[in-house]
Parts: sequence; structure tokens; C-alpha cells
Amino acid sequence: MRNSLFRPAMVLIGLGLIIFQATFSTTQAKSFVIFTSPCSCEGNHGVSRWAAKTDLSEPPPSKANIKSITPAQMSAWEGPGGIIGHRSGRVAAENGWYAITGRIEIVRIEEDGDLHIVIGNVDGQRGGIVVELPLGPRWCEMRKTVFSWTNARFPISPGKQDRFALVQHPIVTVIGKAFYDIDHSGKDTRSNRRNYDPTLAVWEIHPVMRLAVGTVAPAPLISSPTQANVAPPPATIAQPAATPEQFVTITKPVTIQIPYGTTVLQPGTRLPVLSRGSRSVDVRYMNARYAIPVSSTDLR
Repeated sequence: MRNSLFRPAMVLIGLGLIIFQATFSTTQAKSFVIFTSPCSCEGNHGVSRWAAKTDLSEPPPSKANIKSITPAQMSAWEGPGGIIGHRSGRVAAENGWYAITGRIEIVRIEEDGDLHIVIGNVDGQRGGIVVELPLGPRWCEMRKTVFSWTNARFPISPGKQDRFALVQHPIVTVIGKAFYDIDHSGKDTRSNRRNYDPTLAVWEIHPVMRLAVGTVAPAPLISSPTQANVAPPPATIAQPAATPEQFVTITKPVTIQIPYGTTVLQPGTRLPVLSRGSRSVDVRYMNARYAIPVSSTDLR
């Protein structure tokens, strides 16, 4: 009798230990995800629709093939419907290119190594969207720029214990393909409200292929680094520009040193002029002063 009771009890204890070990192992594995710099991460793991999320297709050369919309407009879409699995490639509705202008509201890091960025409407309308910057050389410069708007100090890990704050809320324009994130839609692929936050759309831009700081796209198109003139590190702007209505346009790529690395001011970037010398012009970019060679601008 004693043995007959003892054996089931031991089986239950054994099953409990297995469940505990599996749970502990999963938690332990997740805890090893660590961002060591804006462009590097250890222990990251991404599976769901990974090929679509890291699609390296470049934006079309013609602006006519990129539709400009607001976060509120994307938030008003319906989901694509149909069956979308975790291994699905892009569905037809996910092949359109969009340029979305809005204000940066939230920046978070994710266990797959992505930068999760929430963009709100410039005019205060409801309906925000998420845009994502994956790991990889193609997105490194853009990630550096986004981290420069935070007080992040590396290494950092996803989770409540390693929060960092957004200290700047710039207005940006992002360009990329639309993407329907089934990880946050529940079972209804017609829904466009996230199961964890109904103020955010399920539709997002993933991956972001261009990032423009300012309200007009495509202003500074931050992509991969190029050979260009290198400007000195920024100095904090103590005085506002004497003539803020004066602007300069970049005509040649100029590499500048930002707090978390370098970024490239691409031709077409229009920046406020703070002062001008014979060989360089001081401009304001991301609330800092940079000296840009006159030869790389439209000044004469």
C-alpha cells in the first residue's frame, strides 16, 4: 500500500521538476539577451516571419512609388485578413512603400535585437504606429541616430530592470514597406489594434530603410556609411541662431560625429545656419552645432 502511494507521488514530483527546469531555462536564456552597442547584440533570437522582417529591398528611386501617409492614416487601415503564418513571406498588401512622418514617442529594445520605435502624429491625432530597425550593417547608422535621442548606456538588456529614457522627441520621416505583425494581432487578421495596446496599430513599417530627421522627406537619408568629409564632434548650442530663417542645403555627403558614433548627412539635407566662416558653416542638427565644409553645401 505504501509503495503504491509512493510511486505516483514521485512521478508528480518528477514532472514538477521538469516543468520548473524548462521554465527556468527559458527565463535564463532570455536574460542573456544584451545590447553591447547600438549595432551589436548577444543572445538575440528572432523567428516569426524573419525573412520579411529583415527584407533588404531598397526603396524605389521614384518618389511617385512611395506614398506619404500619417500614423493616423495607417492606424485606420484594416488588417489584410486571411491566414498569415509565422513562416509566411510578405503578403500582397505588404509590398507597398510608404513615407510616414511623425514624432518619436517611445524607443525600446527587443529580444530579437530590433529597435522598436513608436511614432505619433505631429498634429496630436490619435493612432500611433510602430516602426522597427533590425540588427545588421544596413541599419547600423540609423540605430546610432535613434540611440542618440536616448540616455542609454551600454550594455543594456530588454526588460524593466534596464529601462532607458527618450530625452529627445524629434519629428522624423521613415520610409519602408508596410508589415502586418501577427504576433500582436491575436487570431483576427482583420484587426488593426495591438492586443497589448489598443492605441497602436498592428500595421507597422518593418524594416525601416530610410530615416529622415525633419518634417520633409527625404531630408537626411541615413543609411550605410560612405566616404565623405568628416566634421568635428558637436558642441552644445548655447545661443539660438541669430537668423533662424537662413538655411543651407548639403550637396555632398558629410560624415559627422554624433554621441553614439557617426552618421552621414546626405545631399538634399536642409539645415538651419547658425554662423558662417570662409571655409565652413555652422549648422544645427539634432539640437547640436556642427561645422560643415562650405564646399559640401550650396553656399557660394
